[in-house]
Amino acid sequence: MALVERYLNAVKFWLPRDQKEDIIAELGADLNAQIEEKESELGHTLSDADVEAILRRCGSPMVVAERYLPQRYLIGPAIFPIYRVVIRSLIFYFLLPWLLVWLGLALFSPDFRAAHGGGQLFASLNPWWLAVTYSLFFCTLAFALVERSQFRTQMVTSWNPRSLPVLRDPNKISHGGTIVELTASVASLAIWFELGAFRRQFDLIGVTLTLSHWWPYFFWALAIFGMAGIGLACLNLMNPRWTQFSASLKLGLDCYMWALAYLICRANIFESLSGGELSPLRGAHVVATLDWMLRNWAVWVAVIGLVAVAFDVRRIVRVGAERFTK
Repeated sequence: MALVERYLNAVKFWLPRDQKEDIIAELGADLNAQIEEKESELGHTLSDADVEAILRRCGSPMVVAERYLPQRYLIGPAIFPIYRVVIRSLIFYFLLPWLLVWLGLALFSPDFRAAHGGGQLFASLNPWWLAVTYSLFFCTLAFALVERSQFRTQMVTSWNPRSLPVLRDPNKISHGGTIVELTASVASLAIWFELGAFRRQFDLIGVTLTLSHWWPYFFWALAIFGMAGIGLACLNLMNPRWTQFSASLKLGLDCYMWALAYLICRANIFESLSGGELSPLRGAHVVATLDWMLRNWAVWVAVIGLVAVAFDVRRIVRVGAERFTK
């Protein structure tokens, strides 16, 4: 039954990774046995309301999951799964990216090292250490207070099986999202060529911006990426599910795009700015500032690109696992 599957999926979310499958198999077998026993007693298939009553007797997904977790003292097992998810999200989506960006600046940005010379390089990590201390402390304190309040009891007892999240197929591709992506790619590529972006010189508000001699090569590299993206979107429209081929193609395109973006940021793409009332010295200063900004953005581009590639690899592994189970 769909309601039982949604219930098991909700319980599975809070369980330890290495025990998920065994516990869910055991719990699923127990629930199916209760349902079959009730159907034999009543002589007919159970309705959703009857199944809901059985699930209510079992308890909320968090209460069921806590039975399989080790006992905690500061934060009880009823809300510890939530605490673990929050802490993990805090580390992987906030603290770790911040540390990676600092590491990238320290390794690849001479300007950053020059600004924090004289033994001040590691001192620039002080805000990060403060963020680690305060975020972990106040998060733990908040959950400890919830553990000792009436809110915890209400949270784990006041629940409705019908409010469980609907099961989602992670390998299904949104049809509407693909259409939007395809339309945006075609429009962007058309505008890209219409504006003649392959040129090196552009007139902007009375001044002339000249790009590096590398720019035409970057332009065509970006155009190739846009056309490949259109091809992938068409493929996803014909088969709106990730396969190993389409997922691998997505990985390749993302690696290509983020590597290209990183190279553009590091290539000193702006050559000169002249014309109007802009003096040569002022124009050179503006160009140097723009190139400096792009060089510093390169670290962020690298970090975001690595995160995107990690998600792509995870998708390929998931698709392969689904294919293997079938």
